[in-house]
Amino acid sequence: MYNKSNPFDNLRPMLLSVTVGILQVFISVEILIILVMLYAWQKDAILFIQNSTDKGLIILVIVLILTYLVKRKIHKLLKN
Repeated sequence: MYNKSNPFDNLRPMLLSVTVGILQVFISVEILIILVMLYAWQKDAILFIQNSTDKGLIILVIVLILTYLVKRKIHKLLKN
């Protein structure tokens, strides 16, 4: 007999894998932006602070940490 399986059985792991991949790209872009901002800070610290870019850098680092934690949580779900 032919055993039909549900075509949506593999949908959840596939969606989680795609989500982890998108988050990994997002993390890479965030790290690149942070490195560029740190270079600008090293180049001219006074102008960097006058433009309030230091606050943006802090917020971006916080977003990077939160993104990493979400990615790690999804990766753990994918293993289960």
